[in-house]
Amino acid sequence: MSYRHRVSARVLVIITWLVAASCWAGPQLDEDRLKQFLDGNDYWNVRLSPDGRHISALTLKDERNTLIVLNLETLKPTASVKYTENKKIEIASAEWINSELLYYTISRDFARLEGDFSSPDLFVLSADGKRNYRLWSFRGNYEDNSRRRGDLIRGWPVVVSLLPDKKHEILLFVASFERKDGAGRGLLVELDQRTGDFDILRRLPEYTQDVVSSKDGHVLIARTMSPEYEEQNFVLKNGGDWEQIILNLGGFTEEFRPLAVAGDFVYVRAQRMGAIDSDTHILRYQISDKIWDDVLNIGFSALRDLDVNEAGELVWLQWDDDLPRMKTFDEKDPVSRVLLSFAKLYPGFVINPVSLTDDKKKLLVHISSGAHGGEYFLYDRETRKARFLVSMNEDINGAELAELTPADFTASDGVKIPGWFQAPVDVEKPPLVVYIHEGPHGPFNQYQFYTNWHLLNAMGYAVYAPNFRGSGGFGRRFEEAGFGQWGTRMIDDIAEGTQYLVNQGLVDGNRICAFGGSYGGYATAQSLVRHNDLYQCGVIIAGIFDMTTQIARTDTQNWYAGEDYLAKAIGSDENELRQISPIYHLDKIKAPMLILHGKEDERTPFKGAKDFVAEKEKNENTFEYHWYSKEGHGNAKLENRIDEWRRIEDFLARENQGKQE
Repeated sequence: MSYRHRVSARVLVIITWLVAASCWAGPQLDEDRLKQFLDGNDYWNVRLSPDGRHISALTLKDERNTLIVLNLETLKPTASVKYTENKKIEIASAEWINSELLYYTISRDFARLEGDFSSPDLFVLSADGKRNYRLWSFRGNYEDNSRRRGDLIRGWPVVVSLLPDKKHEILLFVASFERKDGAGRGLLVELDQRTGDFDILRRLPEYTQDVVSSKDGHVLIARTMSPEYEEQNFVLKNGGDWEQIILNLGGFTEEFRPLAVAGDFVYVRAQRMGAIDSDTHILRYQISDKIWDDVLNIGFSALRDLDVNEAGELVWLQWDDDLPRMKTFDEKDPVSRVLLSFAKLYPGFVINPVSLTDDKKKLLVHISSGAHGGEYFLYDRETRKARFLVSMNEDINGAELAELTPADFTASDGVKIPGWFQAPVDVEKPPLVVYIHEGPHGPFNQYQFYTNWHLLNAMGYAVYAPNFRGSGGFGRRFEEAGFGQWGTRMIDDIAEGTQYLVNQGLVDGNRICAFGGSYGGYATAQSLVRHNDLYQCGVIIAGIFDMTTQIARTDTQNWYAGEDYLAKAIGSDENELRQISPIYHLDKIKAPMLILHGKEDERTPFKGAKDFVAEKEKNENTFEYHWYSKEGHGNAKLENRIDEWRRIEDFLARENQGKQE
C-alpha cells in the first residue's frame, strides 16, 4: 500500500503564538491566527457518493455554511447551495441517498455551549445541482404530500435507513410535535424522496427516544426513556411485533445501550455488576433464541464506534483508553485492512472510515488526533494508493502542536477518574488551567482535537481535562453517580486530579486556574468555594451561581422530563441547594474571578450572573465581569468570541505573573 504522509507538513497549529515560558506579563496571541482558529473549519462533513464519482462537503462561503458537490476526478464543483431564508439558520449536515441525490439538514447556531438547534426540515440536492427541494417541512407533511391530502404529520424526522433494496424510499423515525408531555409515540414512516409522500408503517413504543436500524431497515431497535428515567429497549424484526430485550447474562447489570443491529443479532454496550467504574463489555444478543454472548471487554474506557456485516458479525471496533484503540475481527474485510494500514502509518491517530462505494473499491478515510484537527484521504483498493483530498483547516499550518496524554487517577474513595493532560511544547513545569466540561451528564472529554486547549497551550498553559464522575462516555452508572453530587463529590474529583498532577511535578502548583462554561462555569465557582487553597483564579463562562434561581428559570424545564431530570441530577431540598450555591459562600472565595455571560442566555439564565456580581460588589472587588448583548449560552458571534479570548488572555497573564514556584 502507498500513502502520502502529509501530516507533518499540514497539521493544524498555532505554535507561532507561543511566548517565552518566563514571560507572564500579558502574552499576545497573533490576531490573524486567533481569528482563523476561532472561525471554524474550512471543510467538514465530507462524504463520498455511492458510485465514487462525487464528493460532498460543507464549507464556509460568504460567512455561510455551504454545501458543495465536486466531481471527484476533476475536483470541480457540480452543485452548491446555502440556506438563505433565515440568516440565523445554517446547513448542518448532508448525506448521500444514492449516487444522484443527497439530503441535508439545517439548524440554528444560537450559542456555542448550547450547541446547534436542529430544525425539523429535510432537503434534497441533486449531484448536478439541477434539483434542490424541501423533502420534509417543519410545518409537517401530508401522506399524499404532492396533492396535500391525507393525514398531516408534524414532527422531527430522523433518517433511520436509506432502504438500499428500494429505489425511491427512505425510512424515517418521526417524533411528533403533538406528543403529550413531550412523550407519546413516534412513528416509523416510509418516505418517497421524490415527492415527500409517505406511508405510516407503524407506531413506536411509548417514550421512544431514538431508533437503531439494520442497513436494510428489516431489523429495528427502539430505545425508550420514561419520565422517571427508566430505560428500555425493544426489537422489531421483519415487520413482526415489538419485543422487549431483557439483559439476563450473569454478572451484568440490566442496563445496556444498543449500538448496532444486523441479521439476527444486536450489539450493545454494558457493564458488569459492582463498582461504578467497572469495565465496559460489548455483548451480542441473538434475537430469535434470546441468547446473550460476551464478545469483548474493552476495560473502563470510552467506546468510539463499531461496524457489523450483513450476517451480524462484528467487523471492527474502536475505543479510547490511554490512546485510540482498534480491533478487527475479519481479516478479509476490505475496510478493516485499510484501517489497519492507516493505523500503522499514523500511530496515535483516530482512523475513521467515512464512506465506502457500493462496489467497495473506494473508501473515504478521515484521520485526526489531539494535535491534528483532521484530513480526508481517498483510498483506491485497485491501485492500493491513498489520495489526499482536503484538510479541515488549510490555513493553520506549521510545526506540530502538543499531543494529549492520559491523566487517569484513582480518587480518594477508590473510583477511577479518567482525564487528559495537554502541556505546551518546551515549557518546563507550566501553570495549569483545569478545563471543566459542560453538561455535566452526557458530555465528556475524549481523545480529539480541542481548539480551546490549544489556545491555552499557545498562551503557555498546560490543560487538565478530567472526566469526573457524572461525565458521559463511561457507562450509565458512572454518569448517574454524579446525580446529587454537582457541588460536592464531582468538585472533589476535579480537585484530586489537579493535585495528582501537582504531586507528579508536571505543573506549577502555585499557578492553577479553574476554567469552564455552563456546568463547567458553575464547577469553577464552586471549586473556588470548596477548595479555595488550591486554585489561584477562575474563568467562568455562562455559569451557575444560585441553584434555586437556576432550577426556577432555566429552559431545561421545557425539555421532555426536564423537571424530573433537574430533581434527580441536582436535587430539590432548598437547604442542600443553598449549600452548593456559590452566591451564599462568597466569604470562602479567595481567588480572583473573570465572569463572562450572554444577556440572552436561557440555559443558565443571565439573572444568576447579575445577582452574583451584585453580591460580589458588596463584599470585595477581586473579580472582573463582562456581559455580551444578543448572545445566549456561550458566544456565537466571531467578534465576541475573539473579545472573550482577549479578556481571558489578559486575565490569566495578570493573575499568574510573579507566582512561580
